[in-house]
Amino acid sequence: MAEKSNSRSSGTRRTSQRKRSQPTKRPAKRPKQKLKRVHRSLVSEFKPDAPRVSPLKSLRFTHLQWLQTLRWLCYIGVCVLCLVIQDTIMSRVSIFNATTDLAVAAMLLITVIEGSEVGSVFILIASTIYYFSGSAPGPYSVGLLTVLGLCATLFRQILWHRSRSSIVLCAGLAAVAYEIGLYLVGLFMGLTRWYRLPRFLLTGVLTVAAMIPLYYFIYRIGQIGGYTWKE
Repeated sequence: MAEKSNSRSSGTRRTSQRKRSQPTKRPAKRPKQKLKRVHRSLVSEFKPDAPRVSPLKSLRFTHLQWLQTLRWLCYIGVCVLCLVIQDTIMSRVSIFNATTDLAVAAMLLITVIEGSEVGSVFILIASTIYYFSGSAPGPYSVGLLTVLGLCATLFRQILWHRSRSSIVLCAGLAAVAYEIGLYLVGLFMGLTRWYRLPRFLLTGVLTVAAMIPLYYFIYRIGQIGGYTWKE
């Protein structure tokens, strides 16, 4: 009986050793294509939505940008108002056959106040609109106003600090130079006579006098949205 039990125990040991010696079966791997498909499906499910591009998104202004837009709209309104007053009222009021030029005064004041970078673009656009309005004496007024406005702004920035007197003085010198330029161009083209020079000079002086009260309105408008001009 002991021999039979020993033989049974030895047999069980051998079978257990055989089972241990046999390699364990590993689960079959999925093909790589199936894994890639699963990965792509998961990525597509959890992928965030594409951003929507709206044509009106670029038109969203900040509060400061709205104020600056309002400032330029007020500038345009002042120039148009000066042009209307000049053509309807001031053109009928003359002193020694000379009158003011309010539109030129407003454009030159805004140019000097805003500085050379912004003012040069403004005076070019404003003088072009001024010519097409029919109130300018000729197309040469666009070149005269643009060059003189830019020179007056650079002259003020180089020599003087920003103040009321320096702005009005530089803009006034540009207005007088503009009237002299009109006289020289008209004399060259045969549109005027040499003895009319005092009339052009007096028009420049009256335009400078009109700049003094006009400066306060333009200066207040320039404070809308903060002052961004750096010298």
